[in-house]
Amino acid sequence: MSAILDSTDGRSKPLLARLMAAHHIWSWADQAVVSAASFVMLVMLARATDAAQLGAYAVGVSVFALLLATQESLITRPYAIQLYRPIGTPSQHAFSTFALSLLLSLAAVPVLVVTGLGLQRWGLSNFAQVAFALAAALPSVLIREFARRYAFAHLRMFQAMLLDCLVAAITLVLLGWLAWRGELLAHTAFLATGAACGIGGVTWFILQRREFTFSLSHLGATFRQSWSQGRWLFSGQLAIQAQGYMTHWLSLVIAGVTVTGIYAACMSIVAFSNPILYGVFNVLTPKSVRMLRNNGPAALKRQVMRDAALLAMLMIPFCATIYLAGDTIMALVFKGAEYAGHGNILTVLALSALASAVGAPASIALASAERSGAVAVVTSLTALLNILLVWWFLTQWGLLGAAYAVLLVEILGCLGRWTAFLMLVPTLNATKDA
Repeated sequence: MSAILDSTDGRSKPLLARLMAAHHIWSWADQAVVSAASFVMLVMLARATDAAQLGAYAVGVSVFALLLATQESLITRPYAIQLYRPIGTPSQHAFSTFALSLLLSLAAVPVLVVTGLGLQRWGLSNFAQVAFALAAALPSVLIREFARRYAFAHLRMFQAMLLDCLVAAITLVLLGWLAWRGELLAHTAFLATGAACGIGGVTWFILQRREFTFSLSHLGATFRQSWSQGRWLFSGQLAIQAQGYMTHWLSLVIAGVTVTGIYAACMSIVAFSNPILYGVFNVLTPKSVRMLRNNGPAALKRQVMRDAALLAMLMIPFCATIYLAGDTIMALVFKGAEYAGHGNILTVLALSALASAVGAPASIALASAERSGAVAVVTSLTALLNILLVWWFLTQWGLLGAAYAVLLVEILGCLGRWTAFLMLVPTLNATKDA
């Protein structure tokens, strides 16, 4: 299989294309499972509680997203990029990478516990419960996500889909049980997620244990290798998460938790595009690493342009659907008058997702070619601009203004990523075997 994937013989290209198409299909299926489970969770919580609980849940999700992005940028994506340059044997390198994920959990859990104690002392009991639930669930969630990213790095999309199907099924059963008992709240939803991810993560590790050789001798070297690449990815991911969730936090501060819940509901409708987007994104890093390694910068440039065009063609019909039926979809999914009349917000957010999607292949390709610094600079500048514009537009024109601020920033970010990519393509070097 590796010979087929690595071949540069022209006669192998049709087969390679078919294999990559299969990877895209399974990646789309996997992301459909993940996105559907997340969406159903959100709807179940919205129907069982109110917009305030939904807002607290959205804030908790933003914290999880930051920690998952930390793991991806510092641990799992460097592993995928440097797959052909392992520290020690491949199985030792895999274990060292897994150990780094466990150490991240050990570092983050006490911070969440202390945060919960502080929130409790300040009388914010709902948010304190969420913080404690996040602390309990975090190790399991990180292990499950490590398993997904490990599978993606090796282009085992079907394996990732099976894992996510298991976790989704257990999660929804637990949420249904909590709803039946009248105990489904923001913090219990996170506890259910942690339990499901724990079962899935342990199952995965038992089945894959032969690919890991227990050895701590290379842990320091693996960390240094990951950090050399991951520090730029990490700064970029911090900026991405700030940009993605800043509207949640600013709306919480400026307009209150109920408005934050309404914004989260709007974003959940726009997130219908996630299977389309992340089904492609999950394949792009290993695909770009292989393309640059085997065929060079010119071939990578052509691939990135094709990927951007594909994403645009997929997202334009989605945006049209949101424009025509966004209000109707919102009314069908969420109960309550506070969720009605937000069709304009949905349309603007859908267009911002389109702009983000078109820019993503360029930034992913640069990161795969170990040029993450340029991506980090562009992303940091757009994140700063996002904070300023969302604050200004939100105070002046409410949630619709915030949505327009997000759209403007995404357009500028897309242009910045493509400018950086086109400027740096001639300087890229194919990754060499160690």
